[in-house]
This record gives sequence, structure tokens and C-alpha cells, in this order.
Amino acid sequence: MALVSPWISDIEVVLPVNNRFDERKMYLSKAIEALEGDTEVLVLIRSDQEHNNYIKSHLSESVDVRSVPDLHAKAVVSEDSVYIGSANITRGGLFVNRELCQIVENEYDDVDQYIEVELDYQ
Repeated sequence: MALVSPWISDIEVVLPVNNRFDERKMYLSKAIEALEGDTEVLVLIRSDQEHNNYIKSHLSESVDVRSVPDLHAKAVVSEDSVYIGSANITRGGLFVNRELCQIVENEYDDVDQYIEVELDYQ
């Protein structure tokens, strides 16, 4: 799984009911922590943004966090699908601002290949 956004906040997320999560509502950093073990998580954020220091400090060292100069893309990428659009992964981007996002099929069936080809990042 990959989270791609210039700015990422440790927002509260609502998760589906399943055996991977103990709670339905939890902070993003805890949700990522719950995925660790059987899901590799890549986080792409914009370089030199103090806003991102908080989320970086709350993610475990096993999460691959990469800083990208001039990053503008916003997406959540899984092997099956991609949530892509104009919203940053912040409270404002997901809950306050009027943003346009959609879920599309990941035609590559691979997170890394989608990131490399569609977002031109290696």
C-alpha cells in the first residue's frame, strides 16, 4: 500500500469491520501500524515540509517514508485499486475542503509499478 500526498496528518480514519483492526476508528498512524506485518506500507510526502514531521515521528521505522521534492500528487494505492484526486491526506483535505477524488482499478496489480509509471517516481 502507498500513501501519496504533499501533506499527511495523523487524522482519525474510519475503517471497515474485519479481523485486521481492533477498532473501527483510529488514527492513521495506528491504522498503518495495524497493517504492518503482512502489508508493506510506502509513504511519499513532500520534501522540507514541517507539517509532515508529526506523522513521520509517529510511524514505525518499518514504514518506508520517502520525501519527494515538489510532490503534488495525492493517492492511496493498493494492488487492486487507487483512490486518487485533489485531496491531501489531512483533515482539511478529506473532511473540510471541497475536493474531487475517485476510486479506480489499479491496472498494474502492483503498487510499486503504479507509483513508478503513473506518478513517474522511482
